[in-house]
Amino acid sequence: MNPFDIQPPDAAAPPTPIPTSELLIRIVGTWPSEEMTVGELIDGIGGRAFSIIMLLLTVPIAIPGPPGIPTAFCIPLLIVVVQLCLGRAAPWLPRFVRKRRFSRDALLKTLKRIRPALAKLESVCRPRLLRMTDRKGERWLGVYYLLCCIVLSNPIPIPFSHNPLAIALSIVALGFVERDGYVIIAGAVAAIGGIAINISLTGGALLLGLKLLHLV
Repeated sequence: MNPFDIQPPDAAAPPTPIPTSELLIRIVGTWPSEEMTVGELIDGIGGRAFSIIMLLLTVPIAIPGPPGIPTAFCIPLLIVVVQLCLGRAAPWLPRFVRKRRFSRDALLKTLKRIRPALAKLESVCRPRLLRMTDRKGERWLGVYYLLCCIVLSNPIPIPFSHNPLAIALSIVALGFVERDGYVIIAGAVAAIGGIAINISLTGGALLLGLKLLHLV
């Protein structure tokens, strides 16, 4: 049975697609143990792996949380996006990344917090500008996402510096999942602002640190 579809009572009727936000919550919420590994999460996603993995690894960075979250999720995210740029048919992660553990409940809480915003976007998403998500288009999309992720992986723990960019990239990833080129473009434009915020806050923190060192 396709995990992305709900079979209706009338077998002759076409299946109703599960919204992406609901699918993510189902995958994480039905996990039998209190912890998950990155590898188990990716294996549970199944089809549409690249787009949903990109969304699932970006969403936790979009929500304010403890220091280290952006770096922890950016490492597998960078590896996955590089493979998308190279045109791989399915994502691969090295063993040490697949074995990285995290709390199932913490991720589930994050997904539920962002679900209303994702649901609003899903309500307007539909397949448009399909060239942006064909084999050639998704590689160019991967290049753009990779450049943004390099900025996102900035390890300096400045509060809220990663969130605007991660929110924009979550929109891009959702557009990729739904094959909506207009949503992808909207997220990509917003990501430019997110990059500016991240670089500005990081640069300001570094300058402040240098001034303090000079005073000492």
